Amino acid sequence: MAFSELSRPWRARGHSNPRGGLLLCHGFTGSPQSLRPWAEHHAALGWEVELPLLPGHGSTWQELASTRWEQWYCTVRSAALALSEETGPIAIGGLSMGGALTLALAEDPDLRGRIAAIVAVNPGMTLPAVARFAGVLGRIVPTIPGIGSDIALPGASEEAYERTPLRAVAQLRELFAVTRRELGAVEVPLLLATSPHDHTVPARDSDLVAAGVRGPLERLPLPRSYHLATLDHDAEMLFESSARFLDRHVPLPGARR
Repeated sequence: MAFSELSRPWRARGHSNPRGGLLLCHGFTGSPQSLRPWAEHHAALGWEVELPLLPGHGSTWQELASTRWEQWYCTVRSAALALSEETGPIAIGGLSMGGALTLALAEDPDLRGRIAAIVAVNPGMTLPAVARFAGVLGRIVPTIPGIGSDIALPGASEEAYERTPLRAVAQLRELFAVTRRELGAVEVPLLLATSPHDHTVPARDSDLVAAGVRGPLERLPLPRSYHLATLDHDAEMLFESSARFLDRHVPLPGARR
């Protein structure tokens, strides 16, 4: 897979009257390309957007196989800390594994007060039972077919690895388990967007999130989209819903709640 410039890290800064800070987190084996339309939509509304590239992504599957989930988390955590220093309490959003990372950020006691709201799109929480053996199997069969481009919209595609390293699947399983255990620590408002026809992450994972978090919750169905809803039929509706939700819950920079 040849990655384009759309798969590089992206940021929008320097608005004369910024709306607030927004950190977006892409998914497993993917890249910022999958969230670029979301990032650009909100940047046009005045949001100071940070869209990082996670370690091991946008390169080769061999590089992904050598990374740990803590590296993915530390990347978004550092970005959240830096952005909140610039803008005050921020919004965070993510797709798939990126959705799990945003929830993990909201669980972090050191980030309490820095995160004002979350938008999670088809967040992953579980993997098939066989994934518990991914680390061992990865020594024998390094990769399985890729999981990218689960999109209903004709002609749309995701820049993602064509092979999925099993060692990285083992790390993904650990991230999901850690995040799932601490869902009760998520107390900020959450917009939970779910595709009922997702072929990558089962819709019941969103139900696990909804049952576990303790903050205000809104559900948004994405009936015309598969997993990559940010590139699919419901993308514009998702972006508009995200903007309205964040306007209600994220204070203006410098404002007191």
